[in-house]
Amino acid sequence: MTLSEDRIEIISENPLGDALESVRIKLRDCADVLSDGIVASLLGVLVTPSAAYDLPSPDESGNVAVKLFSIQQRVRGGAIKLDQFRPLVHHIINKSADIEIWEDVFNIIGTLSALIPPSSSIAPTFRGTLIKPSSSRLADSETRDIVEGELFGEIRNCTFRNFFDPRSWCKEQNAMLKGILTAHDGKRWTNFPTVPDEKPVWDWLRSQQERFLDNAPYKIHTTRTANQFKERKGQMDFFLQRPAAEASDTFWYKHVLVVGEQKKSYDTSRFKADFLQLTRHVRSVFANQPTRRFVHAFSLCTSKMELWVFDRSGAYSSGSFDIHGEPDKLAHALDGHRYVTLDDASGKETRLRLDKAMVRQKAIVCRGTTCYETQDNHVAKFSWASDKRKLEVEQLKLAEAMGVEGVAKVVAHRRITSIAEMRDGLQFPAAYRFRGKDSHYDDPPANTNTSSKRKSSSDHTSDDAFGSKRRRSTSQKSKLATVLNDELSIGHTKPSLYTPGEDLWENRIYSCLVVSPAGRVISGFRTIKELLESERDAIKAHRSLYIKGKILHRDISSNNIIITNPETANGFKGMLIDLDLAKVRDSGPSGARHRTGTMQFMAVEVLRKTDHTYRQDLESFFYVFLWMCARQAWSNGFAGEEKPPKESLTRRWEIGSFKYIADAKAGHMTVNGLESIMGEFPEALDVVKPLCLKIRKILFPLDHDERMSFGTPSGDPDQLYSPIIAAFDETISKL
Repeated sequence: MTLSEDRIEIISENPLGDALESVRIKLRDCADVLSDGIVASLLGVLVTPSAAYDLPSPDESGNVAVKLFSIQQRVRGGAIKLDQFRPLVHHIINKSADIEIWEDVFNIIGTLSALIPPSSSIAPTFRGTLIKPSSSRLADSETRDIVEGELFGEIRNCTFRNFFDPRSWCKEQNAMLKGILTAHDGKRWTNFPTVPDEKPVWDWLRSQQERFLDNAPYKIHTTRTANQFKERKGQMDFFLQRPAAEASDTFWYKHVLVVGEQKKSYDTSRFKADFLQLTRHVRSVFANQPTRRFVHAFSLCTSKMELWVFDRSGAYSSGSFDIHGEPDKLAHALDGHRYVTLDDASGKETRLRLDKAMVRQKAIVCRGTTCYETQDNHVAKFSWASDKRKLEVEQLKLAEAMGVEGVAKVVAHRRITSIAEMRDGLQFPAAYRFRGKDSHYDDPPANTNTSSKRKSSSDHTSDDAFGSKRRRSTSQKSKLATVLNDELSIGHTKPSLYTPGEDLWENRIYSCLVVSPAGRVISGFRTIKELLESERDAIKAHRSLYIKGKILHRDISSNNIIITNPETANGFKGMLIDLDLAKVRDSGPSGARHRTGTMQFMAVEVLRKTDHTYRQDLESFFYVFLWMCARQAWSNGFAGEEKPPKESLTRRWEIGSFKYIADAKAGHMTVNGLESIMGEFPEALDVVKPLCLKIRKILFPLDHDERMSFGTPSGDPDQLYSPIIAAFDETISKL
């Protein structure tokens, strides 16, 4: 099948990278004799990349992910002949271009389309995340462990239950309350099912909507099919969504307003597992509606209900209540192109159309950074920044006033709201403490700064979040789980490196900033020269920002260096963006609860809690460069017939405690350690190895005791900037 230009554009914008590497190794070993298991694993891996969710299926009835998921189930059941997968297997083994791989996928879907049932009878399509039925026994269930482990790391210290809202309702809400309460006899809701099975509860809720909420701007929806209702397995998902979504059988998270879960029984020991299942849906809503200020959610177990609000500082709930005893709370619970209007530099309102999303953050408790391309070569950035820091717009305006070069310019800005404003009037208890030693989620994740000790393996022998009695060791994790972990932690902005403080929750300010010019992130480099020139010019921009603007960036990462057109970027082929974590030089601590930086690029001394200096940012530039050569180059077309390492040494830069990562990086910055890292470069990148050794020697000189130094030298900062830039220039001149 020849792909349309629209589909080719989606594929180019969402490269597979090393997502197929784990299954490629399996395929090499059994390419001649394919089995149901290996083909099912291949299809399982193919549903994880972003492109699978953005690509419409051949018949336009959904996306590619849901089609692959359906085919995967039939492969596992032995209902499909495997010969038709051989062209796809051949292309994956030979590392063919992404377009060739997806063409094979489309051919397979087209050939097997008669075997794929209509969407109403299979697992629903969720735009952005494919949620498999909770009743299924999934061979790749470890992927859910990883997702929920990440989520628990975000919300474990910023979840509240039993908040109190003393605010009064408006006239319209009171009118709605009066109407719906006619279905309550003073003791209980009439016609509420005595046995709260899924189908009767669903029918009851729909009847309340038809009687009292017919004019509401949403409709209650469930992904449950008739067969799933009949089987009575798992939990039922509820979604309040825009009526426009009713016209399509495909379920889109972009339409969801409220998320809910229903269970037949009420079990307090399952609170954490049920809460995390709800949280996964909320994560998908934020990912597909990244400009949302908050997401409402609820759980209904028998007649016990709990109402939740998720925002960028965490989650808070009403606490559990009985819907018969407090009917007003239940009543309260049921209560094309995008444009943004901002103020330009002169204070005049300007309206911009938001086109393609460039960056989205897959987390809840975070800055929620989301970037859109706009007309006129601009970028619109939405983010939730800590109120303890200066807003990025202030830093950019200061940089421009000081004559800084190589940094994005402000076009327009608007402050939208803050967490404090959204939570104004609510009274909170102390943060909820998740209890029990039976959850492997109690392990502090690498991206959470906490003083809690890591639990031993003996603490993890009881039920996990899904009731499984068996222990899972790291060696038992499937390759698909590894791929998903890569997706969560590599190439995507991690949640903030959060440290609990004296405040109950962190106040964040939500704003939209439009900057110019637009560009491509450095991970999209197409030639070695483009990589070198963009990295060099971004370092020049950092020097200008630090010396002229007296501003320290503090978050050098692959997402914050962009490749630019020198004709529209004042001669710069690479520029710096994202000053959210920047601070004025020599100023005191901001008071924000974060270490600054992106985990895999953070400098050794920053990981060890020393002050952040310009030298640490230069060290981060070096880690970005090494990452591009050792990791990104393999998926950017520089590998030829070579095979990448099964697991890169750079994985140690992001997995484990801060101390573990710091020690791993320190070891890799010795001559022998760096040569091991460079041994993972494709041969095409051999030309940059002398450059890497030069930069290592500049950044990590030996002290008087012949030990490698990680500190910042005193004196003129140009003693580091100039030789590093000169080393790049020398290498570029030899290309």
